Amino acid sequence: LLQDVGFTVLFQAISDACNGRVFTEEQTRRFLEGLSPEMSVAASCAAVADENEKDCNNHVTTEEEVMMTKKRNIPLIVHNGLQDLMFLMTHCHNASLPDSFEDVKQVIRGYFPSIYDTKVLATEYSDAIIRGGKSYLENLFNNTCGLHLGDIFSLQPPTITNKNGMSSQGQAHEAAWDAYMTGCVFHSLCHRILESKNLLNFNLTLERLLHDSSSGLLREWIGLNHIYMHVSIYTIDLESLSGIDAAGLHDPLSKGLSIDTTFHVSGIMESVSTRDICQALTLGNESEEEAIRLLDYEIIWIDDTSFFVGTRMIEGISTSDSITTGLIASHVRNKLHGGLGLALKIVSLGVYFKSKYSTGAETPESAGEWGGIVGSFVSVATKPFQILGSVLGIVRKRPTGHNIDNGEIASKRRKIG
Repeated sequence: LLQDVGFTVLFQAISDACNGRVFTEEQTRRFLEGLSPEMSVAASCAAVADENEKDCNNHVTTEEEVMMTKKRNIPLIVHNGLQDLMFLMTHCHNASLPDSFEDVKQVIRGYFPSIYDTKVLATEYSDAIIRGGKSYLENLFNNTCGLHLGDIFSLQPPTITNKNGMSSQGQAHEAAWDAYMTGCVFHSLCHRILESKNLLNFNLTLERLLHDSSSGLLREWIGLNHIYMHVSIYTIDLESLSGIDAAGLHDPLSKGLSIDTTFHVSGIMESVSTRDICQALTLGNESEEEAIRLLDYEIIWIDDTSFFVGTRMIEGISTSDSITTGLIASHVRNKLHGGLGLALKIVSLGVYFKSKYSTGAETPESAGEWGGIVGSFVSVATKPFQILGSVLGIVRKRPTGHNIDNGEIASKRRKIG
């Protein structure tokens, strides 16, 4: 099929399905014979054509028909799919994407109005068992799809059969098998979430949740249009609006991170490793208060002498508690100064952004190679996005290592805790 119709045509067909359009036999024939540039028709148009067998170009879509089209929308399911989406946009939309990432988000949503990222679903919306485990795709599939029968939430995945009717088994990083695992993981994680919600007397099925629920509920429960961003402390929100919040960001910090307890650290020696930072932060914590003992840390390198350190809040610890926030901030500063030296400069993320971009010290020209879409993952009001490439943990210097989360070669992201 790919050889017959081409990659771009398949992309457009998937996008049409995700936008609730209808593929009729007549319209498909006209498209394949070159009689129409459109391979599908609007749902309302298809209904008129079926009923009246007339051209529906002059049909005025009603509000009810708009709602029916939305119900027909098929969500796009990805796992850690930001780079895949960028590939599709640059190859099937335009090789040159808009300068503003907010505009890029609108382009993505034009093709795919509803996107779910199982990486985000696992790390930010699932239960403690899932969040406490490794979140790479194969591990999630093995842990949620029937292979661990002791877990009452595990689901048995559908069987794949080949053309000879024999069952088939793939392996990770094969496109078809990864797609299969992603769909199974999405279904299983949503099932787990719904089971916990239904215990609170919510009588919802996955189908009803996806097609009959408000976008607000979908965002709250299963992370509608939130995309995992590798090598970063942020989660991409495809529905974020223009404007500026306290941190100068449109996209939210990853679940559990706070701008007041996430810090920019600079002035370290080049020989300092992630392990050294981890030891400095955790050594002797056994005698500390519970809020400190149970903290998780996330280290994101910027370059050889600076990094971000985020303190991830466990359930039951509120970042809105000023006393706890102050305690955590003092802990991070004291531990890093004590373990890595008093010469370190440590500031909270909020202070760092306000200081860095209120002075105008950075310019688009100074961003150099980090301009374009790679440098735009976080938007800052009044400043072109290109200046942020080096801030996002997209590292240029430190040697590539193994991601302890999934065993795959990763850039510079180090997860601790």
